[in-house]
Amino acid sequence: MSNALLELLPALTLFCLVSTLTPGPNNILLAHSGANFGIKRTLPHVAGIRLGMTLLHCFILLGLGKVFSLWPKTHDVFAFIAAGYILYMSIKIALAKPHSSKNSLQPMGVIQAALFQGINPKSWASLISASSLFTLAGDQFWPSALICIIAFNVATLPGTFMWISIGKLVSRKLKDPTFHKYFNILMGALLSTTLPMMFL
Repeated sequence: MSNALLELLPALTLFCLVSTLTPGPNNILLAHSGANFGIKRTLPHVAGIRLGMTLLHCFILLGLGKVFSLWPKTHDVFAFIAAGYILYMSIKIALAKPHSSKNSLQPMGVIQAALFQGINPKSWASLISASSLFTLAGDQFWPSALICIIAFNVATLPGTFMWISIGKLVSRKLKDPTFHKYFNILMGALLSTTLPMMFL
């Protein structure tokens, strides 16, 4: 590994950590899942995020990110689709019944979580930024891009499990129907606060 590639690692690792420690749609959904379903049942959700982020990262590196520059209207379409889905998820979480209920919200599976990354504005923003800031020109482009992909799949895990653990810490209190009701309303409201990110 060249010195130029090694010099990327500290800043890249810090960027990955910060991007998953800060609130965003994925983290709020993970906290909600950790609280309602526990760590084990949330693992497919985690795997789906990593799969979706990796595929999105590869597409961006291959030039998909330039589509928004060439056709700005596609960005508006993407933003409204994403806003609609996140608003739908916010309402669904806010109105969710205790998970012992037949009508309760189910944990996200691998495919659902992976597909969600395609409309997650924070995923797009962080991956486009990483692809711009932490790749080198010329022959070093793909080696640096590969390091970037690996870093996102490793350095983001502490933040991921921190948010699941935050949810897990309140899981016992969810046995109280009143607490459960207000916890879901809070999680739904927090998820909806990520909507302005799409229109900045």
